[in-house]
Amino acid sequence: MEELTVFFMLLLTVFGSVVLFFDSYSLLALPLYIFAGEIMNSSGVTRRLYNFPLSLIGHVKGGLAHVNVITSMIFAGMSGSAVADAAGLGKIQIKSMKDEGYNTKFSAGIVAAGAMIGPIIPPSTTMIVYAVIAQVSIAKLFIGGLLPGIIMGILLMAYTSLVADRKYNFPRRPQSTMTEKLKATKEAFLPLLTPVIILLGITSGIVTATEAGAVAVIYALFLHFLYNGFDFPELLAIFKEGAYTTIKITFIVMGATIFGWVVTFSQIPDMISGFLLGLGVSKWMILLMINIGLLIMGCFLSITSSQLIATPTLLVLANVYGIDLIHLGVIMTLNLTIGLLTPPVGWVLYIIKDLAEISFSDMVKAVLPFLIPLMLALLIITYIPETVLYLPDVLST
Repeated sequence: MEELTVFFMLLLTVFGSVVLFFDSYSLLALPLYIFAGEIMNSSGVTRRLYNFPLSLIGHVKGGLAHVNVITSMIFAGMSGSAVADAAGLGKIQIKSMKDEGYNTKFSAGIVAAGAMIGPIIPPSTTMIVYAVIAQVSIAKLFIGGLLPGIIMGILLMAYTSLVADRKYNFPRRPQSTMTEKLKATKEAFLPLLTPVIILLGITSGIVTATEAGAVAVIYALFLHFLYNGFDFPELLAIFKEGAYTTIKITFIVMGATIFGWVVTFSQIPDMISGFLLGLGVSKWMILLMINIGLLIMGCFLSITSSQLIATPTLLVLANVYGIDLIHLGVIMTLNLTIGLLTPPVGWVLYIIKDLAEISFSDMVKAVLPFLIPLMLALLIITYIPETVLYLPDVLST
């Protein structure tokens, strides 16, 4: 009888922790940014966003590859998801590069690698989940991801420039006229305001990160009505897809929250940190171990599952070794996002391989070279914390 009482007490405690986890104002940001991304994907802004950098730098050697990276950086400020980036922009990007005579495998690789910027540059649904678990500011996480996202873009473009001259004979397209540039800028102007509105609203303190999600939904609806008119069946389909994505993530979060409670209750994080301290492992070695562990997890589990399984242990390690939780959040997001490029899970690999019409093995080979700039970005962000913390510190003073 006593054992049964203890069991029910534990059961109540577990479900109580789940209820408390979901009783969070910050968690409202998750469905809001998901809906904003879905609406943007369906509003026809992707072609406008693509034509803008295409008119400016499309004529340089390997120009379309640079355009893909820049477009992904811009779209990241709207969707907050690598999968949304790959699905929304991938078709346009792959087709444009094929039409211009680019190597198919290279095209698939750069499009998939560029999509990795999606969850890093704000907003980011991955960062929202981490912020709620770690009880840190969503706004600071968003701002902290800005410079790392730019670093990723620069390194991918640098790699592209390197192979454009040494390995591939990329074609050059004619330089756009001033009229074409002005037309592309005019068409892209309103969509380009989306990340500006979100970031300015958050950094100025006019809205919270959660309220900025609501603003993003309203603005996305405005653009959808402007470009597509009012189409109720289409809007209903958009909201159904957004609701499905939200529910799917919610159930993963629920299961992983219970798992996290069990792990914490068992004092596994404390045992791990005590063991590592006993070995005299340095902070920099811990960061390396965190990266390796998260990269391996990302190969086999979804981002949300990995987050919720690993975060309780990593929070204890961060506290023991003095790792800033904002810094840790960006490191975790980038590690697990790279997992979308690695088999066997690798959701982005499956999306892009279908768009490029190549085999899965060829898709994996196409992506491998682009892991070099992405891993270099990860090392820079990991071992130079200022790349993450500088902007949040400056804007909070």
